[in-house]
Amino acid sequence: MRGKKGSIAEGAAEVRGRVWLSGKQILAVGLACLAIWNICLQVQFLRAKPRMEAYLPADLYVAVGNTMELYNSQVAVCGLEGAYTLSWDCEIGRNLGDRFSVEGLEEQIGDYPLVLEIYDWNDSLVERLTSTLHVVDAQIEGEYSILNMGDSLSNGREWYRKIFYLSDGHLTFTGTRGWTKYSHEGRSGFSPQDYLAETAYSHEGEGVHPFYDPAQQRFDWNYYKLKTGIQPDIIQIFLGINGLKDDPFDQVDAIAQMVNNIRSYDQNIPIYIVNTPYVGDQDHMGSMELPDGSPWFRGEHKETWDWRIMHLMKGLERKLGNYSHVTFIPLALMHDSAHNFDQGEALHPNENGDSQFASCMYGVYCGTLEGQLR
Repeated sequence: MRGKKGSIAEGAAEVRGRVWLSGKQILAVGLACLAIWNICLQVQFLRAKPRMEAYLPADLYVAVGNTMELYNSQVAVCGLEGAYTLSWDCEIGRNLGDRFSVEGLEEQIGDYPLVLEIYDWNDSLVERLTSTLHVVDAQIEGEYSILNMGDSLSNGREWYRKIFYLSDGHLTFTGTRGWTKYSHEGRSGFSPQDYLAETAYSHEGEGVHPFYDPAQQRFDWNYYKLKTGIQPDIIQIFLGINGLKDDPFDQVDAIAQMVNNIRSYDQNIPIYIVNTPYVGDQDHMGSMELPDGSPWFRGEHKETWDWRIMHLMKGLERKLGNYSHVTFIPLALMHDSAHNFDQGEALHPNENGDSQFASCMYGVYCGTLEGQLR
């Protein structure tokens, strides 16, 4: 009997052991399911998290008597409004709701660390960018001529005259088009590729632009100088909006070809590259018309163009950022694209926009020309 009872007890223990092992297995399976659920949840969260890219140059300049503003929606491009919060920190200037704004004051001439922190909707820090803000004297020593190559944003625009007066006449513009002190090489509708090719400009009876050498069948800086007799002190390239695609490679490569050709003849001439500004909002885009009355931006959305401008800025910096005597003018970040376009316009700014163009460019000139001309 004892043997039988012992067998029964042993059997009961074995069953309890099996039940206990089954419990452990159930717990393990439950934990595994919880982990998988958590991973799926994180993946869904990442998918729902709006895309965002930011760009901030290492150096920013504001000349005394001028105002510099960095617009949040242009420094950080995002497909969903309000998904990210931008917070600016600097000893001077103001951290406003939609921008960072600073007025150049004489008593503040100097260099200031500028920090931008970007937070998501969970108030988590997602990116931290730094720059140096330079408040610089507004006086230009010496007299210099600037040759600006561009499109309609450079074609006889008011910003030429404003820069001339900001500099007290020390900076003039030269070229085969325009007026004596405000001459230029701006051609409406031109892309960087147009300057590399045998492209005719039909407006005002012009033929092929003067940078194209028919013998070499290419853009050639020396040919331009010999043909026109123009010998500027400074070159500025203000191109990019015409022909810009989702992938900015073609624009970046064409501008780089222009810079490389210029460098093959003038190794130390200062070259300024202006970041083409963002287009106006969707209402301005939707109401802009071609000469025949059809929509200019038919079937296109502002967000698409915002990404294009952002990627063009980044692409140019990657390609040309280490070039000697090449300086970027971050106009795209400093022009109020939300308000500085008149009705029916999304590309060509109004007078307030031209004033911002001039202030932005002039600040960079004042802060960098002396070093670039050495």
